[in-house]
Amino acid sequence: RRWAVAEDEHCQAVGAWLRNFVIAKDFCPWAKPAKKKDHIRIVSSTASVSEAVLGDLLDEAEALPLVASGETGETTTTLLVCPYVEEWKAFGPFRDFYEEDLEGGSTFLEDFDMKIVAFHPEYLKYGFSVAAGDRIAVANFDGTSSSATVLDEEGGVHPEDGEELLDVRFDNGEEFLIRYSSIITKLAMKDGQELPANDATGDAANLLSRAPRPTLHLLRMEDLEAASLAAKAKTGPDIQQV
Repeated sequence: RRWAVAEDEHCQAVGAWLRNFVIAKDFCPWAKPAKKKDHIRIVSSTASVSEAVLGDLLDEAEALPLVASGETGETTTTLLVCPYVEEWKAFGPFRDFYEEDLEGGSTFLEDFDMKIVAFHPEYLKYGFSVAAGDRIAVANFDGTSSSATVLDEEGGVHPEDGEELLDVRFDNGEEFLIRYSSIITKLAMKDGQELPANDATGDAANLLSRAPRPTLHLLRMEDLEAASLAAKAKTGPDIQQV
């Protein structure tokens, strides 16, 4: 079995997404302090089959503390980037692995008291649709995002896999056909700022789960319970609102 590595291009892409998107736009209020105290580890699995990824995930779970000290530099949560499993380029097989092999993220609960959260560039649990004139955020390969206006929601299909395409104009004036799966979310103006649209279609949930690479996040239940207690005491963010 092959091992996980740090600081490769895939780690850097997910790190950029975490800094420039999740933290910068305050989508997860716990990410910023965790990043500031160097509690987040980002590594890439070099495995090309799901069974070996599971082994890397197990290694990373074993390396996390059962009880954290809270000191700066202590890793308390891990993002395992999985760029080399060919079939996981499509969301469906990755979702199947998560739901079946990882039991919907619960497979480490009994042995490690940890939850696993899945991220994917094409994550789509909560559907949404777009139309001409809609403003959208589009995922870039390097983990950043760009804003664009939809010109035509029926731009044809991709010749390689038949995925639907949209004709869009980016804010720099360039027009391109893009994959539907590259849309992070729709955008809307609020208080003079362009922010993710807050509607009933679940765009925000898709947005938060769309990392630039297939990624599995090991989350310690101790941290979740601490966040819940802080919310009840009104000393931390309200989990339900987040």
